Parts: sequence; C-alpha cells; structure tokens
Amino acid sequence: MWYRKIIFFIFVDSVLSYGHIYSCDEWIATLNNETNIQDTCSQYGRSVYCTGTLDGIHDHKLKMAEKLWICRFPNKTFDPYVILKHFTHLRMLRINYSNFTHLSNDFPELKHLEVINITNTAMAYTRPTLFRKLPSLRYLDLRGNCLDHMEGPLILNSGFKKMYLSGNKWNCTRNMKWLLTYDENDRGKRVADKEQMRCVDYKYSGRPLLAVMDFKMQLRKQCGHPDIKNCSCTLHYIRPSEDGEYLIPMVTVNCSNRDFLDLPEFLPKNTTILHISHNQISSIEVLRKNPIYLEVHDVYLDYNQIESIEFLEASRWLNNFRVFSLKGNKLTKFSSHILDNALEKNHHAIKLYMSENPWRCDCIFTPHFQELLMKYHSIVKDFTSITCKYIEGDSNFRTSVISLNRGDVCKLPSEYKIQPIELLNGILGSLIIFILGKLAYDYYHYKRYGRVPWIVTKLP
Repeated sequence: MWYRKIIFFIFVDSVLSYGHIYSCDEWIATLNNETNIQDTCSQYGRSVYCTGTLDGIHDHKLKMAEKLWICRFPNKTFDPYVILKHFTHLRMLRINYSNFTHLSNDFPELKHLEVINITNTAMAYTRPTLFRKLPSLRYLDLRGNCLDHMEGPLILNSGFKKMYLSGNKWNCTRNMKWLLTYDENDRGKRVADKEQMRCVDYKYSGRPLLAVMDFKMQLRKQCGHPDIKNCSCTLHYIRPSEDGEYLIPMVTVNCSNRDFLDLPEFLPKNTTILHISHNQISSIEVLRKNPIYLEVHDVYLDYNQIESIEFLEASRWLNNFRVFSLKGNKLTKFSSHILDNALEKNHHAIKLYMSENPWRCDCIFTPHFQELLMKYHSIVKDFTSITCKYIEGDSNFRTSVISLNRGDVCKLPSEYKIQPIELLNGILGSLIIFILGKLAYDYYHYKRYGRVPWIVTKLP
C-alpha cells in the first residue's frame, strides 16, 4: 500500500544519509587490527566516528557531518571551540569513554546542534555559559561523568527540553538549590532525572540530592526566625527513619558569641546540636520547660554565667541528653544526687564537661563530688581538669578535685595567724579581768582592815 512505500523510502533515505548507527565499542570492534585505533576517523554517510587525539578531524570531507561520535579521547582537556567550530552542519554530538576532566572553552555557535551526549568521561567541572551559543539545543545528557557540583543552572535557549545529570559524583555540601527553583525558564524542571541524582560526599553519601537540597531550603527559612536570626544553621546529617520509609534531617545551630542572655525559645525543626558558648546566659531553666529541647541532644554552654543546675533535677532533658558542656561558668557546688540519678537513667549520655568552674572544695561538698567523678569518669571527659577555686589561705587552689584526700579538705589549717583585731580583743579582755580582780581585792581589804585603797587617799 502507498503508506508502506513512503515508510520504506524514508528508511532507505535515513540509511543512505546517516549510515550505520554504532556505539563507541561497537564501532571500535569493526576496525581492522591493522588500523591505528589511537587516532582514526570513519565516516558513514553523514555520520562520523573518531577516536584518539582527533588530529585528522579537520578533513574537509568530515565537516559536512551531521552526527559526530568522539570515543576514547585521551587528553585531560577538551576544547570544543577548536575541535567543533568547523562542523557547521552538526545536529548530534556524542562524546563517550574519554579522559578529559573539563572543557577549556564554551561551545562555538552551532546553529543546528540539537543533541549533546557527554557520558562516561572524567569531566568534573562545567560552567553556566558552556552551551549558551547553541540556539537549537534541545537535549543534553551528562550522565555517568565525575561532576561533583554545578555553579548554577546552565544558560540554555528557551526551546531547550530535557537534561540528564544522574550517575555523577555529586557533592551535596555544595549549593545545588537551583534544582528546586523554578524561574521563568523552568531551569529546574528541565532536569528530567533529578529524582535519580545521588550524593557521594562524606556527609550525605547515598542520599537523594533533591531531598538534601529541599531540607537545606527549609532550614534556611527557619533559621531566619527572630529568636535566632544571628545564628548559623547547618544540616549536618540525614538519617533514615526506623522503618526506612522516609529521611530525617539532623540540624546544628551555632549561636556562640551572639550576646544571648537566655537560651532561645525557638529552634529549627530537628535541631539536635546547639552551640551557644561565650554568651551571658545565667539560667538554663528553658531546658526543663521548653519541649523543643527534648530533641536537642548536644548542648554546649561553655563560658557563660551559669551558677546552678539545681532546677534540672529529674527533668526529661537531663535524663536523655547526649553531650552537655558547662566549661568556664560560675558553678561552685550542686547536689551530687542530681547528676547521679540522671546518669543512672540516661543510657545516651556520652560526654559531660565541667572544668574551669570555681568549684568550692570543702568538707561537705567535695567527698560527694569526688564519688560522682569517679563513678562516671568515662562520661565526665575532663574530670582530671576540674580544680578548686581560690580561697585565701587554702593550699588546694588549682588542685584537681579528683586527687584530693579527705584530710586535705576536712582539717584545720596547720598554722594559725593572729589577726590585729583578735589581739586587741585579747588585750581588752585581759584589762577587764584585771580591773575586776583589783576591785574585788580592794573591797576585801577594806572590809577586813578598814583601809581604803592607796589611790583613794590621793584623790582631792
């Protein structure tokens, strides 16, 4: 029938025009053993296959090609401008299994180029302007390379349709949020396989890139809350849920050196670590009262003005914390049973820091404190650095609490200094006793002998 004849003639025309369609490996397998496959080109109609350094690619017969395969290019740098500028009729370009790490120039202006496939190469870097001079480009395949990030969305023409980026070594600690930003050119939507893009960096290895960028965008919004507007927020880890059905972000908030007077009432969702050292915080009662802190397992409160932890007694937070750092505050003593009871119940605690506080080493507090430090020395990481504060005349100043003997804190001083006020009191007391004794003697002498004291006879 007539339409079958039309299809047949279209097929014959395509075969005559483009010749055989091979993959790189299939084409190289067709070459004779005598052919130097390190540097050769083959032409099939308007299709050209080349391998090696491409020294012979500028043959005028090849420049009419509409399809170009470049296989196993050995150099570390590929210059698309120099290599492709004379292929003015090119419609499709494929570069596969090559060693170049980056493209040294932008593509030249090729008005007919519609499809670019650069796959399974060592290419690790692109720039936004790379394909901007290609007005007819519709499809771009960059799968299976070594790209770890993209500085921003590629500048592409308005008629561009689809881009493929999966199978690369994406570093999700870099900024790839443009994948979620749909501007007037729909650049984010043009990435057809973004759901398959995976992170390979140390922090988010194996996690979907799209999910990581979505978590980062949400965190950026929450970190702008007035309570923490001067703080920095970091997505430090992403873990799967217990059933493996979804992912849970884990957030670190750093509010150190921000002149905080109190712990913030608001923190981003899923905050697990809070750094809020070097501020002016005097009360940590918020840890007990505010439920958002139940998810904050690590709290660093070093070098603040905290004087007491008594109100954390029996609190849910103290029974569940993982890291609690109170170095360089104003703690002098506390009821040891508060921490003892909490650490008995808390199976998550791994680090507790309490050094550089002015601990008072007396006979009442120190023995109980020593027992606590010995019992939980694997958790109190700085127990050997916890020292006594300065008290005049106390030889235990800066002595490690754990090294003190009971006799060091429960004995009278070996030398006692008489203070001037005490000497004066002693003299006055002695004079009073002497006067009272003299008065009694004179009274007795007068009664017995009838004589008045000698001093009385001399009075006028």
